[in-house]
Amino acid sequence: AAQRPRAQPDLTRCIVHARADTIPHPRITRAYRNLLLDNGFHDVEVEVDTAIFTDATMQPLLAGHADAARQTGAISGERAEAWVSEQARRAASGRLMVVVPMFLAAATR
Repeated sequence: AAQRPRAQPDLTRCIVHARADTIPHPRITRAYRNLLLDNGFHDVEVEVDTAIFTDATMQPLLAGHADAARQTGAISGERAEAWVSEQARRAASGRLMVVVPMFLAAATR
């Protein structure tokens, strides 16, 4: 039997956080509701839809995240390549799971 891919939660967390730190407001969605309320909106509603990918569809996104972490110095190029390769193995064996939450806010003024 093929060896099951090894989880690397600390490395994955490091990569995700390093990537988030490269954008101006990485946690802005947490503030959507209050931003709308603070700017005169009411009847604010926020929904989340979650996309789940279990195949290689998100490989380019994962590789981009790893490269961003490498560019910031959070991880070495060797660790980035190893992590991306591990995600490819996970995808090939049906063990990858990438979860992407998408937030939608609506309000009236």
